[in-house]
Amino acid sequence: MNPVVNHFLKPAIVSLVLLTGSASALPDDKYETIRGRANNLTIDNKTGVATYTGNVNIQQGSLNIVAENLKIHRNAEGDIEKMIALGNPARFQQQPEAEKGIITASAKSITYLPATEHLVLEENASVEQDGSIMSGATIDYDLIKEIMKASGNIEQTGSSGVEILIPAKKKNPETR
Repeated sequence: MNPVVNHFLKPAIVSLVLLTGSASALPDDKYETIRGRANNLTIDNKTGVATYTGNVNIQQGSLNIVAENLKIHRNAEGDIEKMIALGNPARFQQQPEAEKGIITASAKSITYLPATEHLVLEENASVEQDGSIMSGATIDYDLIKEIMKASGNIEQTGSSGVEILIPAKKKNPETR
């Protein structure tokens, strides 16, 4: 393989592998094949930043990130410190455990911190799981502790607060 291509391709593949290996997800997700695509990719090995632009779609197992722009920041050891997905909206989707529903998150900006398994959603943020929906200007979601903190902003959302939808439980026909 061409040494120049290998120089740029290897960090891109390492970034994709590290992208999902530590996420709170289905146990087999980290062993699944990674599929990624974007219109353009720029890798700066000195700063440890890989920038994917244009129709970005990365998938591994149940994890799916769709964005217009995705920046992956790696430390000197090659571990991912943070990922920032931008879009209108950017989307993050993952099934945390086999018995739990898929988490679908969207916002103009999604920052994922793999070490602490935090999602920070900014500007028109929304999280949906098992039919429940939370939306607001910003949402901070701790995936390990399963704690969400949301705030509203009338300029961004058109309403002054946070909106939440929790579906009603279905009635059991035998308990009438």
